[in-house]
Amino acid sequence: GIDMFDCVMPTRNARNAYLFTSNGTLSMRNNSYKNDFNKIDEKCECYTCSNYSRAYLRHLFIAKEILALELASIHNLYFYLNLVKTARKKILNGQFKIWKDEIINKISINELNNSEE
Repeated sequence: GIDMFDCVMPTRNARNAYLFTSNGTLSMRNNSYKNDFNKIDEKCECYTCSNYSRAYLRHLFIAKEILALELASIHNLYFYLNLVKTARKKILNGQFKIWKDEIINKISINELNNSEE
């Protein structure tokens, strides 16, 4: 079979303040990030995560600053590139299904917990 990613999804979601992380999606307009000075994703080494906090990104989105769209797009594209790179490695070493199931389970649990808050 052939798998495909929607080519605009990372940037479209970024423009709408949704950032992908190893623990699920963050909505950067959420008030809970107002005083959250952590990286977007602790496991991410992108330019955005290396230089800006969740609180600052939230501020940029609330203030409707164009920089928010750029920083969020950088992060989401970096996340997707690493996701595909890791998937490729897991396919080659025969561990894809185990890896995929672990990710889906982890993200599903975190999304459920976040929706209950």
